[in-house]
Amino acid sequence: MNNTATVYSRAWYGDAELTLNFPTGWEVEVLGPKDAPVLSDTQIEKAFAEPIGTPRISELAKGKKSAGIVVDDLSRPTPAAQVIPFLLRELASAGVPKSEIRFVVGGGSHRPLTDEEVAKKIGADVAAEYEATSHDFMSGDLRALGNLSNGMPIYLNRVIADSDFKICLGGIYPHGSVGFGGGAKLVVPGIAGFATMFYFHTFSPGRGHAVIERKGSEPDHRDFAEEVAGVLDLDVIVNTVLNSRREICGLFVGDFVQAHRKGAYFALDTYGTEIPEASRKETDLVVLNCYPLDSDPIQTGKALWATHYFEKAHTMALNPASDGICYHGLFEEIDYARFAQQRAERTQSELPPPQLGTQDQLHVWSEHFLVDDFYKKHPGALLFRDLDQLIALFAERLPSEAKVAVLPSAGIQVLASEA
Repeated sequence: MNNTATVYSRAWYGDAELTLNFPTGWEVEVLGPKDAPVLSDTQIEKAFAEPIGTPRISELAKGKKSAGIVVDDLSRPTPAAQVIPFLLRELASAGVPKSEIRFVVGGGSHRPLTDEEVAKKIGADVAAEYEATSHDFMSGDLRALGNLSNGMPIYLNRVIADSDFKICLGGIYPHGSVGFGGGAKLVVPGIAGFATMFYFHTFSPGRGHAVIERKGSEPDHRDFAEEVAGVLDLDVIVNTVLNSRREICGLFVGDFVQAHRKGAYFALDTYGTEIPEASRKETDLVVLNCYPLDSDPIQTGKALWATHYFEKAHTMALNPASDGICYHGLFEEIDYARFAQQRAERTQSELPPPQLGTQDQLHVWSEHFLVDDFYKKHPGALLFRDLDQLIALFAERLPSEAKVAVLPSAGIQVLASEA
């Protein structure tokens, strides 16, 4: 009988293995996604050579005097640095001047990245040779591109809006607002200004977690993001799908709708997870590992989709939150500089003595999620710093032959029936 499980943890901060040791006599079941093997360089080259719905980038970008590349930030696990050299070769072949190729981190209303973090995302060599900036959604230096028919004002990052050739490089992961991230989401909210972002989040419905095609006739977040991308004249997307080890297992290049949809269906299948009926009924403890969305404290919620599938289980989530900064400027209604200053001036609360809650309470192990931020974000949940101590507390309460279900990459897994 196996009483241990090894998962990956700390995306962007080591991507190390983490071994969970449960009491002798406990039965541990790992409920992983269907998964897929890592792509070879040859397969990555083929994705660029055979784009979906557009000519090849080396052809599409001919005659363009500049290029703007939007990449996602470290809250997303996309290993952009592995793909960028292939993309730059396409642009070079098209004759786009190297000096006129610029990167923008399209983090929406997330915080700006440091120089070290930019180097992690796009690669140290690329960061040293190309201009790379983080989008500032509160900046006044935006381009106004009119309004959508529903009234949404369009204000977008100037660097990208002014580029002759526009590319979004991101990842396709389940998302409650747009079904799956990637595609036009790096335009809205990725490089949108405050007014656009506020309107987008307030006056249109979400598509639903892991929902690819809109249900019903009312336009939703995905529709409006794609409409804005059309106004921007977004030329092409480069979207990755990752496996449970944060390796690129799918790459979708081409039209921002067609390539995204094909990638989303592949992601739905790759992330699909079977939860046997016996596990639903008999599991005493479900462990939700937030990897590979475990660098950002805010992303914890994306791993909790499976909790209601288990009838009697206590719930433990693992998110080291290596970034440690719980900032989403749209909802804080404050720019990052003032947020950081207030954070530095604020005395942090001490963690209360460790104790288990009730079966319906969430128990979170995190090394860096600050106490006050945690209880503001997850009222009613419980925070722990010592993982072994948390397991020991469960050992005192659960049966001597308890059953444990571990979802090793819960941040991106979806129920197989959705796939």
